[in-house]
Amino acid sequence: MSYGFPAYHSEVYSAGTGKYTDLRAAVKATLAAVSWSTKEETGAHILAATRMGLRSWGERVLIDFLPDNSIRVTSKCVFPLQVVDWGKNKANVARFIAEIGKHV
Repeated sequence: MSYGFPAYHSEVYSAGTGKYTDLRAAVKATLAAVSWSTKEETGAHILAATRMGLRSWGERVLIDFLPDNSIRVTSKCVFPLQVVDWGKNKANVARFIAEIGKHV
């Protein structure tokens, strides 16, 4: 469970050294697989959104492309005054990392 204004969780995923992989294509395939919509895409990052549910107002998921063939995945609550996320952001990041392993 995360605390903060708004609550968030972040982890780094590495595709591995020496592997040739199109990490951007893997991220896009993963976003489609988990049914999150892409809101913004630049050379440095992709911003996606989850749906609102019973436990949350929804989250924004920021995927930053790092120079060492890795990504930083950060899930943050949409509602700016939400202090507790009940583990939703950590679950989003874990779900994304588990799914991207299938696409790399």
